[in-house]
Amino acid sequence: MNLIIITTYNPYFSNSASANRLISLVDGLKNEEVEIQFLFTNGYQTKNEKQELGKSGKYKNINYLYLSTSLLDNIWKKRWQKYVVSKLLFLLLKYKINKYLKKFNGIVWPENDIDILKSVWYLKKANKNVKIFMELSEFPDIHNFNKGNKYQKLKSNKRQLFFENHFFQIMNGLALMTKTLLKHYNIFSNPKPSFLHLPMTVDLERFNQLLPILNKFEQPYIAFVGVMDNAKDGVNILIDSFKLIHNKFPDLKLYLIGGWNYDTPSHLELIKKYQLESKIKWLGEFERNQIPSIVLNAKLLVLPRPNSKQAQGGFPTKLGEYLASGIPVCATTVGEIPDYLVNNESIFFAEPGSIDSFANAMERSLSNDEFSKKVGIKGKEVAQTHFNKDIQAHKLYEFLKSL
Repeated sequence: MNLIIITTYNPYFSNSASANRLISLVDGLKNEEVEIQFLFTNGYQTKNEKQELGKSGKYKNINYLYLSTSLLDNIWKKRWQKYVVSKLLFLLLKYKINKYLKKFNGIVWPENDIDILKSVWYLKKANKNVKIFMELSEFPDIHNFNKGNKYQKLKSNKRQLFFENHFFQIMNGLALMTKTLLKHYNIFSNPKPSFLHLPMTVDLERFNQLLPILNKFEQPYIAFVGVMDNAKDGVNILIDSFKLIHNKFPDLKLYLIGGWNYDTPSHLELIKKYQLESKIKWLGEFERNQIPSIVLNAKLLVLPRPNSKQAQGGFPTKLGEYLASGIPVCATTVGEIPDYLVNNESIFFAEPGSIDSFANAMERSLSNDEFSKKVGIKGKEVAQTHFNKDIQAHKLYEFLKSL
């Protein structure tokens, strides 16, 4: 089976939830009879990536080709590409994809990016033999509910309309992370693709080791790893909740791990207002290979996600990584998380949107180390049973074969 995956950036040099999800599935598919090749459309994210990989070759035993050799190693270069030369780059991308794949007889898996989707749509018109597969882990319109600039929301809306009104009809297969998404797309009219329910996946081996603590960290600590966004991950609720319990655990720190977001200034103001600068630290983004150390050396891992359309349709990849570590986890009862986990047995649950409830859940875990460790072990068993990348990748392999 031949599979070509088209993404904006190399996922092995990213640390987003979507990149981790893709890597876990691809690494699982490598164990099956699948010949995989990546096509990267937007160039390199770091100088090291460009120097190490060049334009094409094999990385992690997977073939790759960069359709662009631009170095986008800072926000200004990315903005120049996104806002100024995007139309010209789309025409070049469409031409390159059609030229490269015009005789391809296999499966193409595009990222949910408007320029990639349009390019593959044109490809399908030129090459009827190609099969189109996609994977969705959340509703396409979530940017409407989060902070962002008007251009980002406009482009997100265009992507959703194109996907649901045009691209959806040419797909052969669509994998969906949650039953909520499955129900949503199942009511669409024909023609529609074959569906696969493909739950969240995690590479258990990444979190099955002893790792030294990173320099910026001081134990004991609570760790939040995610998006510094109130609507998506409830960082403001976490800060307010920690304020209620920090005096009971004077040695404890809270580390916030995630890149700058529109809500970040308000978080820093809140920390300053509560005079907790020595207790709560926003440390920014870390490289993908550093995340296991951050998670495994924590005393408690937290995800105060509020109830939202994004929470209902998706399942947080970071929660799977949390659970895989065996460290106790505190999270909210949103979406399909309660379908897999039990309060005070495999997780410490809190009500979404409630500061008091989340503070209580953290306190329950922190007040009883022996019981908390047992809950962490049970959580790891859930990850091994339901979110194992090899099990889910085999399901995906059988589905791709059917296409």
